[in-house]
Amino acid sequence: MKPISLTLQTLYQDLVQAHLDRPLTGLTGAPHLRKSGGKSWWYATIRQPGGAHQQRFIGPDTKETRTRIARWKASAKDDRAFRENAAAKARALRAARLPALDMQNGKTLRALAQAGTFRLGGVLVGTHAFRLYDLELGAYLSKDAVAITSDLDIASFQKLSLAVGDHTEPELPEVMHALGLAPVENLHRGRPVRWRLPGSDFVVDFLSPSFEQNEGPQKLEALGVWAQGLHFLNYLIRDPIPAVALYREGVLVQIPAPERFAIHKLIVSTRRKGPGRAKAAKDLAQARLLIEALSEGRPHDLALAYREAVREGPAWKAALDTALYGHADLVRHLTRRG
Repeated sequence: MKPISLTLQTLYQDLVQAHLDRPLTGLTGAPHLRKSGGKSWWYATIRQPGGAHQQRFIGPDTKETRTRIARWKASAKDDRAFRENAAAKARALRAARLPALDMQNGKTLRALAQAGTFRLGGVLVGTHAFRLYDLELGAYLSKDAVAITSDLDIASFQKLSLAVGDHTEPELPEVMHALGLAPVENLHRGRPVRWRLPGSDFVVDFLSPSFEQNEGPQKLEALGVWAQGLHFLNYLIRDPIPAVALYREGVLVQIPAPERFAIHKLIVSTRRKGPGRAKAAKDLAQARLLIEALSEGRPHDLALAYREAVREGPAWKAALDTALYGHADLVRHLTRRG
């Protein structure tokens, strides 16, 4: 596969860091820790229009979150300077023909991000996440049909959504309606997990890990939406990484770690049924591209992710064995040590 120049990789990492260092708009007072569910979380006080103050969730108490807060405090740049700087970087990356969002996906993802979706634990999954691995891994992976989609998929843990004690503003149903999207009715009346732009193929799906036998809708309180429960999804969205989608000055999101995305795609390929079975080949193609790239640059991470999935239980191992049947080269990459 063709490598992406180090210059472009560095430019992208600078763009991601610029977004991470951008203080919350209206930040007043010092960020502070709160404990909930046995864990510590960082919050900030935000001044709302009209002068009211509200608590805003920043992130878990990790080294990365503390570093971001320290940079916020040290930053003297105004928002206009950030936008000009970020837009210039994003423009250069688009000029180099790196994967960018079209207008519909771009404005939708940007609106979701501005409402706080990714700050509150949302993770961009599916093919739009796959398209962001080019710059993360330094190789052109998404140049052909394996990276084409009309779906925007957002996933989040239900328990995290309950624990953060914050919510998107406005709530996502209001965002969806403002974008012209309408809820798609399903068997669970009043609990839509999919939103569609009338007269088009464009849809937004909300997803959440299911730990029950039944994969039914689950309420994501922080986002204000219902999400489709899915088995195996907990592995995918655990420990996500920051990424920037190329639209305007860039849209800061969270995506799964690439090694988890690859392993999860192998599992998902065995679960496709009915009309969805046609997507299994796309699942395997994306998994293969990522596994081949990771085996060169991050073989240890890849092997660890594979072993973790196998240890999840018999159903996980059986799904992986089925997906890997006849793909001895992928097995070698996944089980390689060192």
